Amino acid sequence: MVGTGGKQKSVSRLDLTAADLVGARRREPAAVTRIYTAYAPALFRYFLAAVGDRATAEDLTGDVFKSAIEDLPGFHGPVEALGGWLFRIARHDLSDYRRRRARNRIQPLDDLLEEAAAAGGVVDPEELALDRVEGGRVLAALRRLTPHQREVLLLRMAANLTAPEVAGILNKSTEAVRALQHRGLASLARLLGVTNDTSSPEPQSSSSDPAHLRRQGNGGEHASP
Repeated sequence: MVGTGGKQKSVSRLDLTAADLVGARRREPAAVTRIYTAYAPALFRYFLAAVGDRATAEDLTGDVFKSAIEDLPGFHGPVEALGGWLFRIARHDLSDYRRRRARNRIQPLDDLLEEAAAAGGVVDPEELALDRVEGGRVLAALRRLTPHQREVLLLRMAANLTAPEVAGILNKSTEAVRALQHRGLASLARLLGVTNDTSSPEPQSSSSDPAHLRRQGNGGEHASP
């Protein structure tokens, strides 16, 4: 299981270099740790928002990195493409998890949302003040969106990926991703009974970027491998 409460020096994915990638292919601990630290928090938030359970999100995050380290010698893209590759593994693992869970369902996902709401609280990227709405309601509402809208919002808002990054992961154009994001946010607002206008074009200011979905101070989700 991957812990999320450790104190690990922050490493942004923008800090990673080609040397880190070469080192990780050789399984050099320092390089593997830098890549893990750069991407584990985003992967963890993605899984937590998708499954609503911290322990499962930790396990899935760990599984992604186990697979990645095994398969990294076969990854020949630049370091900038590493995030898309990791999230494609994450989407595959999430689909496998959902299939297994559907075959052996014990309790509905709604029963597991409270902890996810507490650990991955939500702030609406279009200034709709959803931070005042119970987090569990937001996550439950996400489940009522179309699969494509939900996938885009999870990757944009929970994982804090850019629209071009999401486009690469989903094999869609950047404009298609932005359109799905806008429609998904509008539907989410309607489901939650938020009355602010969501019909305007996607905001361009950084204050309304989907990255603001992340809980402030999520540095506690960083961990050592």
